[in-house]
Amino acid sequence: MPANIAVIDGKAAVVLARGPAWHGLGAVVDHQMKAEEAFKAAQLDWTVEKRQLFNQALDGSYSPVDAFGIFRATDSALLGTCGKMYKPIQNIQGFELIDSLLELADGGAYYETAGALGQGEIVWALARIPEQIRILGGEEHNLFLMFMTRHDGNGSARCKLVDTRVVCQNTLSVAIGERGGELRIAHFGNVEEKIAAAKKLMAATGETVKALEKKLNLLAMREVTRDLFFVTMNELFPADEDKLAAGVEEKARLVKIADIAEMFADNDGNANPAIKGSALNLLNAVTQYTDHIAGTDKSRARSAMFGTGDRLKEGALNVIFDATKDAHLRQAIYSYPASASVN
Repeated sequence: MPANIAVIDGKAAVVLARGPAWHGLGAVVDHQMKAEEAFKAAQLDWTVEKRQLFNQALDGSYSPVDAFGIFRATDSALLGTCGKMYKPIQNIQGFELIDSLLELADGGAYYETAGALGQGEIVWALARIPEQIRILGGEEHNLFLMFMTRHDGNGSARCKLVDTRVVCQNTLSVAIGERGGELRIAHFGNVEEKIAAAKKLMAATGETVKALEKKLNLLAMREVTRDLFFVTMNELFPADEDKLAAGVEEKARLVKIADIAEMFADNDGNANPAIKGSALNLLNAVTQYTDHIAGTDKSRARSAMFGTGDRLKEGALNVIFDATKDAHLRQAIYSYPASASVN
């Protein structure tokens, strides 16, 4: 089917709260769901097993091969193949992760959608974050916390803050492609420890979202002059004192600052003219540089999520916030797309 929704036990494996999707498939309920309800209504109450694969010789005998199949335990459907190091991440673990991250007082997250794609090799769950972000007079904006795992041996599980209401293959792809806070959980090693680490790293939910909103509102009001730009850059990327004493400028450092200056001036193609020249514009420029320019594609992506890139973005928010505390305040009230507020 065009939406690529899985059919399990004769039913479309998708559930949607408060409204159907364009494809008209699955169960629709008139309320946001708790984990147990969403898990069962989306036909996701099954586990997967990794089983050894065998080769049949011409004489009819079987011998093990260096590969394993990933099977749905309830009907032995083959969802994919993997190597011996692969560790399954079960559907229920995604719901448990979302619940633990949102930690609502009444005992669970509010789920908007959940489902499976293909034959069940891709599974997602989407919960609405109870807090809303409003950037200086703009419309209230809801964020979702999405979990997605694969049972086909390809790619990692992902936990991500998104704007898109995921209802099918296409909307899942859109959500994955969004600029936003994300954690990937690889299917090898100690998966339980990695999921525990995810709970610590995916901290931008609940009350933290409101704290972030307050900071971004203030940054959108602060004017960044040329002098203030370089003060901030010197805080983020301090010069090597030994090289300065020797009269040697660091070319890599100057190129980095020049790249960020260009992005600051460009303001993401001036997608939102209202924030041009603001401290929020500068924060976006540093984020854009970290996610899309610094390093190689592979090292940049890993750094942006787990390493120096993530620390740079977190540091940039604090440095820019502190450096611009005495900046000239704009008189107008500006709004800003909330999707950029979770980078």
